[in-house]
Amino acid sequence: MNQLFYTLITMICISSCVTRLPTPQGIKDISTSEYENIIESKTKKTEVYDGFYNKLTIQATKLDAEMSENLIAYSAKLSQWNLEKYKEEKNKLIDNHSTQTEFFMSFYTPERKHDDLSSKQTTWKIYLDVNGQRYEGKAAKVKSLFLDLEAIYPHHNRWSTPYMVSFPISTAATETQKMTITVTGPLATTQINF
Repeated sequence: MNQLFYTLITMICISSCVTRLPTPQGIKDISTSEYENIIESKTKKTEVYDGFYNKLTIQATKLDAEMSENLIAYSAKLSQWNLEKYKEEKNKLIDNHSTQTEFFMSFYTPERKHDDLSSKQTTWKIYLDVNGQRYEGKAAKVKSLFLDLEAIYPHHNRWSTPYMVSFPISTAATETQKMTITVTGPLATTQINF
């Protein structure tokens, strides 16, 4: 009798698990683990300490063609986009990549007054060094719900501020090159190598 009861409970639990609908036809099907592996390979982290005091933590994700294609496919899967919406978002991405290189940046400083990368009065500077050239970046705060950001950027946490940082050089010109992002301000200076 007990075995029948446990079997019945197990079957109910298994059948009540949440599952996603299949990815619509024409959209790349990407699993959560595959996406997380790709984003982990495209993300670098740096931390600056003064003794035991954390002055700055940055995690930057390089949004090159491979990462962006997978990000769009994963977003389409999560949001159940139709093929038209997927193509529209993909075309926007291609247009963006033709004129700029982008990074998602999860930025943390212990004091909120120093967390102002996108402010017009910011004292922070962000540079991209590639092929002997230096490009100054512009940061825009990402205004999305934390839950949505965490699904797309699993390394982002609620203590950090999400920014999209863009540099005025096409993605194609930077994709295969070694790059260094320099973030500098009165609080700290750090570099992230890609």
